[in-house]
Order: sequence, then C-alpha cells, then structure tokens
Amino acid sequence: MLYEVPLGRINELADVSAEAFIANNDPIGNFMFQNEPNHLILKKRFFRSLVTSCSQKAVRQGISSVLEAVSIWFPPGMDHSGDIDVDPFSAQDFADQGTMKRMQAVNETIAALTAHLGQEPQWYMHLVAVRPQFMGQGYSSQLIRPMLVRAESEGLPCTLITQSIENVRKYEHWDFKLVKEMCVPNSQEKFYSMRKD
Repeated sequence: MLYEVPLGRINELADVSAEAFIANNDPIGNFMFQNEPNHLILKKRFFRSLVTSCSQKAVRQGISSVLEAVSIWFPPGMDHSGDIDVDPFSAQDFADQGTMKRMQAVNETIAALTAHLGQEPQWYMHLVAVRPQFMGQGYSSQLIRPMLVRAESEGLPCTLITQSIENVRKYEHWDFKLVKEMCVPNSQEKFYSMRKD
C-alpha cells in the first residue's frame, strides 16, 4: 500500500522532487536556466514549486514514509487553476534577461498541451520523482500502476505531459499513447502529451 503524503510533509516532498529532477539532468530545467550562474539554486526552487504550488486536492503519494519516490496526481475535475506559487520568480532573480522569456515559453507550451488534453474527467499524472539512490528498483511502477487500476475501475482515462522522448518510451510501457508533441518556441526543446484510455 502506498503512503499518502500529508500536507505537513509538503516541503519534504518538494525536496524529493527537486533532488530527482536535478539528478536526472532534466532538459527543461537545463533549457530555462542555461545561462544562470546560480542555475542549481534556481532549478531547485523551480522543481520544488511543482509540488508546493499544487492545490490541496492533489493526490500525493510515496512508496513509504521514507519518500524514496513520490507522485502527484490531479483527480478528475482538478487542473492548475487552483495552484498558488508560494515563491514566484521575478526578473530580479535572474542574471540572464532571457530566462524569464524561456520560462514563459515553457509555461505557454504546457498550457497549450494541457488545453489539448481536454476538460473531460481524467486522472492527470502531474509528476513522478525517484530519488537517485533508489533508481532502478521499480518504484515508478509501484506509484503508477495503482492509479492506472483506479482510473480503469472508474472508467476514466489517465493523461500526462512529459519533456523527453525517453519518458515517452517509458510511459508507452504502461499503454499510454502519444497524443501531441509541441516544440517550445525558439528552442529545440519539446513536450509530449500522452493518454491511456
């Protein structure tokens, strides 16, 4: 049985997310903060915000209370409209004038793909993050599989957006189908939306 992460541990969950995405050399973090001298600090702050900004209605799970790996799912009817960024970025945070433009381009691309996924009831996989020392132990599967079973029992699709073709291949393993790919303007970066019916 998975561990339901209480809101009182949200900062720990955010740290797991940041640690995992930075250790995996996330391409979007690299793209957005490419010219920043303090890129690691900014990446940590950004990847923490993926967790801390989520509505309280999100389903937050871990493998155990140790938080070796975590996931966040948005239940049917929930979207990013309830998100509240507790530590928003401003232009003064960056040495490179282009960083805000790159972040805006990424956000607009994600928003367009999210809109393309539609408004029908669905379970949306916001993130799955595995701490580096726990990689290769099947923790992603342990977090994803129960939610896929739940969605199927409810007769609902599961959707996600990912930022690498390698992740697309991983999610195809769970019978997700590629719905749309979209380039981030003025870059070689892409995002992919996927769906499992």
